[in-house]
Amino acid sequence: MDSYRIVWRGKRARGPDVEMVFPLPIAVAIESKHTVADAYDKVGQVIDYALSGKYDAIFLRLEVPPEEGDEDFERLKSVIGTYGIGVVVGESPYSPLTESQMILQKASLCLRSNPSELIRDMGLSAQSLKASFDQLSLLRKYFVVKNCEH
Repeated sequence: MDSYRIVWRGKRARGPDVEMVFPLPIAVAIESKHTVADAYDKVGQVIDYALSGKYDAIFLRLEVPPEEGDEDFERLKSVIGTYGIGVVVGESPYSPLTESQMILQKASLCLRSNPSELIRDMGLSAQSLKASFDQLSLLRKYFVVKNCEH
């Protein structure tokens, strides 16, 4: 339990009537494509991520914003939207998701992954994943939470 920062209050503590608060880890995959044409050409790759059940949410990141009225982008957004895949624009392929990126479609958040397994598969340790709670809380705007039964 030391690795989880679970906060609970004593019986007569002041504040809201909540006994316990704890952060819940989620696994989010971000696949970057340079343009809408690149994304449209490789849409199956992103859909495969969604169908794998390894991630709680998936984003397609476009490095180059789509042009206004781009019909290919609207079709792409519609197709990946049926799988709950979000779309963000901006930054380079390996940059982290930040609040500065433009959200074109929110991703559905479905709790189905095992974040610990993914961390192990990537050869990372829990220590390498330290992030400020405030930083992570800002990313909540990227998601729409749905009831997902798989």
